[in-house]
Amino acid sequence: MSGMTSRERVRRTFRFEATDRVPFDFMESIIWPELMDYFRQQMGLPDPPAVYDHFDTDFRWFFAAYTGPASQPNEGEALPGGTYSDHVVERPLRDAATVADLERHRWPDPSWWEASGIRGFRETHPDRAVVLHCGWMPLFCTACERFGIEEALVKMISAPEVFGAFVERQNEFYVALLERCCAQARGVADICWLGDDYATQRALMMSPELWRRFLKEPLRRQVEVAHRHDLYALLHSCGAVRAILPDLIDIGVDGLLTFQTSAAGMDAGSIARDFGGQLVFYGGIDCQQLLTFGSEGAVRREVRKNMDLFAGCGGYVVANSHHGIANIRPENVVAMLREARRYFPARARMRR
Repeated sequence: MSGMTSRERVRRTFRFEATDRVPFDFMESIIWPELMDYFRQQMGLPDPPAVYDHFDTDFRWFFAAYTGPASQPNEGEALPGGTYSDHVVERPLRDAATVADLERHRWPDPSWWEASGIRGFRETHPDRAVVLHCGWMPLFCTACERFGIEEALVKMISAPEVFGAFVERQNEFYVALLERCCAQARGVADICWLGDDYATQRALMMSPELWRRFLKEPLRRQVEVAHRHDLYALLHSCGAVRAILPDLIDIGVDGLLTFQTSAAGMDAGSIARDFGGQLVFYGGIDCQQLLTFGSEGAVRREVRKNMDLFAGCGGYVVANSHHGIANIRPENVVAMLREARRYFPARARMRR
């Protein structure tokens, strides 16, 4: 297995097959400003691509381009303000009481996003695993943006036909966008990123039954688009999502990002035991405490522990558990990346 390229390594990881080492990455390719300042000043690395190459990360992320008109208040990916606080942003569908009330809402045109540049991106990164990211177009979170988070949760119970109609219309838009971008990425990219957030760090924000009623089948349609274009489906969903992991496996999701081990029920030991070899877990190196307040030695131990836990089943990617925050110690990030590059678990990694 020596001499394996990053692309081969990642694709084998998504098939739960043996690799020469465990893949690793910066979470979703994000290097926050304070960390980038450290790399420039202490290591002479001028920009994120230079950082990725220096540390030999296995993934390269391609973001679909927005080519449409300037966003209007309810036409873009999100409302102005970037917040769920109803005291800051007016919710355009707060008072929607019937399915007919949704007709005044304007969805963006899927043709406003395209991924034709991904072929040139692949030529630049021939041996890396390429992730296609079509944009943050979530079903549940967009409902929270449009109705308001409290009103969205209430509508799941009090007006299920309205909430369901919104989710279906949002999904029609996003599936069409995925079809367009995935077709352009077929044979070029390896993975399609999908995203929504359903949970706090303690539990789902709705019952598992409500998630299954409203969100499971629409998400299945997104996964099917990725698979139809020969792409693995990597789902971003933070927090305590353990209750729906069997559902994600059932509808064909290939991997979960973020793997937030500090959330309830998401500890690496029980996740590897119960779900290893069925779903790829990407992340697992805690941002909130370990990378921020821990020592470099503690970070290296956590990397080795997680890799050992998944060694018998495969399907693990080392990365920070979420996007970085300003006070994360850069030395800890370096320790995470270098330990992932250096360490190989004693047990062979293989399909169960």
